[in-house]
Amino acid sequence: MVPAIVVSLMANGCADLSSLRLSHPSVAPTAQPTATLKVDPSQIPTMYRQMLAVDLPTVARVAMARNLEIQQAQQRVEASRGAYEASVGAIFPSITPGATAVGLNGAVASGGGFGLASFQNFFPIAAIQWIINPGQVAYDLVASKRRLEASAQQQQAVEQETTRLAAMQYYDLILAQAQVAVTRQAMEESEELLRIERLKTESGTGLPADELRAQAAVAAVQQAGLSAIKEFYNASIALTLTLHLDSTVMLVPRAGAMAQTTLVREDLQIEDMLVIALRHRPDLQAVRTLVSAAQADKGATLWGGLGPQVQAAGLVRPAPPAETVADTEYRQQTYAVTGGFNWSAQIFGRIKTAMANAKLAGLDLDRQLDKVRAAVVSAHQASITAAKLIPLAGQEVASAEEALRLTQQDLRTGTGLTIDVLQAEDTAEKARLRRATAMVRYNQAQINLLAALGLIDQTNLEYQPTAAPVLGAQAASSGPTP
Repeated sequence: MVPAIVVSLMANGCADLSSLRLSHPSVAPTAQPTATLKVDPSQIPTMYRQMLAVDLPTVARVAMARNLEIQQAQQRVEASRGAYEASVGAIFPSITPGATAVGLNGAVASGGGFGLASFQNFFPIAAIQWIINPGQVAYDLVASKRRLEASAQQQQAVEQETTRLAAMQYYDLILAQAQVAVTRQAMEESEELLRIERLKTESGTGLPADELRAQAAVAAVQQAGLSAIKEFYNASIALTLTLHLDSTVMLVPRAGAMAQTTLVREDLQIEDMLVIALRHRPDLQAVRTLVSAAQADKGATLWGGLGPQVQAAGLVRPAPPAETVADTEYRQQTYAVTGGFNWSAQIFGRIKTAMANAKLAGLDLDRQLDKVRAAVVSAHQASITAAKLIPLAGQEVASAEEALRLTQQDLRTGTGLTIDVLQAEDTAEKARLRRATAMVRYNQAQINLLAALGLIDQTNLEYQPTAAPVLGAQAASSGPTP
């Protein structure tokens, strides 16, 4: 009976872990938005010597191949596999090969009398010992198998989190580049204003105070530009850390246009999202599996302390030489089998600990369920908000840039004030930055939502929608020389 149970558990335990990976449902929309953001890092100075242009699919592939957290998760799977194989090995008897050399001098009976004799014997032997508590071994096998499954699911969770983090950092890099571009355009506008004010002062039609205001504006924008470049460097360093690359290599987004990318269709209801997340989140699956392992540990503790134990031992050796038969001291045990119980007062404390650990595992599952639901709702709301902000930010940019153009025109015709131009430039700069931020945050919210559903992987990020014409392309707004 026991061997049949053990064989069944072994057959179930040796299943391929690849069966734990569920096929992902499609949640992608059939059409994509048309808004895009210009990506041009050419104006950013190289941090040290080397610069490397990357895009989102490349970042995802490098993260999967080089990230240290993923490699650590893979080794944890191997460690769990070793523990599982050790629990399988506990089913089988242990074999102890060895050899014994014996030299004896003594009296032996011969022909009705006694005589002196000496014996030198050499025994190659193999001792076979089998000690097993059937119930404990069966539960240990189940627990170790569940932990192996949980480690594989945790590896999937680490891969998804690494993919999400790398994508978020890539979009942070794009946002940092957009900040540099915005400050660069603001610098061109402020320098043009300063040039105009200097010409007015030299011709006697301007005020020195206006020229000083323009100089202060240039200095302020230059400071903002340096800070923006430093933030870009920080974003590059953070991404190289995730990709396990040399931090002295400056990563820049590949030039082109970043499209507003919808990864989860907008008509998908929140209830359906929660169902998908509860089924496909690998970290949640891992916690569920660890609950099963804790339950099996409780069973192993009960059987180990209260269940029967069987012990068998035997020797395998060649036939003894003829002179050994005459050796009155020669004795060799061939086998021994015992069965019984080994009860101790310690078992009650161990059982209490095992029951508490099982309850803790159940509480961990409840907490993880709450986290998963909260992550889905939070990412969904962030995506909805960012989608509404993008068109509003586009309208703000159009209005701010037109207001800037009109105030610059008024200044050139002598009907406007320098302070009005400075305010219009500041408003336009903030509007451009808000538009870039809204677009990047939308893509990041979609990444977070896909990760919250447990569906993010390298394949999702390989798809890049065709870029439409750049929304509100950056252009210098300097007017003709007065």
